[in-house]
Amino acid sequence: MLCLRKFSMKISGIYTRVKKFLRERCCGDSKQITVEAIREQIPSYLAQADKDKLANALEDFPHAFEYYTNRYPDEVLQGDGWNTFVVFDYATGNRKPVKGILLTNSCDVSPENTREFPPNYTFAPIIKLNNYLKLLEGTGLTRQQIDSKVASIKEQRVSNIVYLPSGANLDDDYIALLGDVHTVPQNVFESRTDRQKLFTLSQNGFYLFIFKLSVHFCRLHENVERGVA
Repeated sequence: MLCLRKFSMKISGIYTRVKKFLRERCCGDSKQITVEAIREQIPSYLAQADKDKLANALEDFPHAFEYYTNRYPDEVLQGDGWNTFVVFDYATGNRKPVKGILLTNSCDVSPENTREFPPNYTFAPIIKLNNYLKLLEGTGLTRQQIDSKVASIKEQRVSNIVYLPSGANLDDDYIALLGDVHTVPQNVFESRTDRQKLFTLSQNGFYLFIFKLSVHFCRLHENVERGVA
């Protein structure tokens, strides 16, 4: 319950800041995220030292930004990268293991929290940036357009893509496509004896990740009138 209360307080602060960001910055081009917008939304619940670290990290973003930490090598946390998620291929009916990033909140997968039914883990597969680049080359885009898109991805300006630079146990640059979301039962995930954590996000990386999740999935200004007809 303590974890849940802390999460409720934190998400309330994030919600208020993201709502402000969406109202002021996302009405026109909701697919663009700027460093200035992220800096303005630094949450009040962080200790002052953590606020300063995050603010300083954003000053050099994206060229000198610590995405990963070596803490929590065995715990399952939101924003983790793992090598043994499983996706279902509707075209073939096959299941296959993939690398992915965990979207489910840390409290919801914590073994300390008892629940009536075992949870599913929600995740997005991660793919090598170079493989995504090859896909773009087959779309008819010009080299200049592709280079511009890749630059925007690396600068975290594309709201539905999370850029994950090489580091920790990632041997290359990867991206997570937030529009490609899957679930796997907890027991299936935990039964894999070859499970390996690929990375744990740092405080800076985690906040950037949560901010992008909020913008992608909780975009309030959709330009759709939902009043009574």
